[in-house]
Amino acid sequence: MQQPQIHRRQVWSKTLRWCHWGMTLAVLVLLFTGWLIAWAPEKAASVNDAHYAAAAILITALAIRLWLAFFGQGNDLLKNLLPNRHLLLQGWKVLRAYLSLGKIPLPKWYAHNPLWAPVYLLLFVVLWLQIASGLLLLNQVTLIGDLSLRQMHVLGFQTLALFTLLHLSASFFHDAKGSGADISAMINGHRFFIIEPPQHEPAGGKAVIYPLDNLRNSGNTRK
Repeated sequence: MQQPQIHRRQVWSKTLRWCHWGMTLAVLVLLFTGWLIAWAPEKAASVNDAHYAAAAILITALAIRLWLAFFGQGNDLLKNLLPNRHLLLQGWKVLRAYLSLGKIPLPKWYAHNPLWAPVYLLLFVVLWLQIASGLLLLNQVTLIGDLSLRQMHVLGFQTLALFTLLHLSASFFHDAKGSGADISAMINGHRFFIIEPPQHEPAGGKAVIYPLDNLRNSGNTRK
């Protein structure tokens, strides 16, 4: 009986990883300092500089990430975040695994999580709106027509806080229940793939291992 094959492949570029961690650090600092500014105004003056510095890091990292989406290579590109019928089905399987707390196994995919990939696109939009509203508020612009920029900024804060909580929970879930080493992958760029041997051998007795490249191209392997 053939044993499963374990492959280690680089899926995330160094630039993308720097952008990811830059945005992560910036968002965490912005959430904390933003909370202090809104709900502990007596501390606002002491954290304003940190808030603005984190915003500058976020703008830079997000701009580079979006540049990669259009001009990068491999899994950096925007097309890898766009959903299709197959990835939507895979995303539903990921959601079922979450709801079952891991009793239903996670599907296999190559790089971007098929459930989270479309969410990242929405996240980019929210981040840019948050940046724009923050810059306008900094320049004492509080209204655009009937739109309150302060309320919009608070709503963006709440959205980012919820996303951060869910994203962190999902990351630990994947490392606990999955086999791809997703957290360390965003540090060193490599994921692990366990490729099961085919259940039936073809004529002539030669077993064929399902190619890992098919997983990269389709986002899944045969069960």
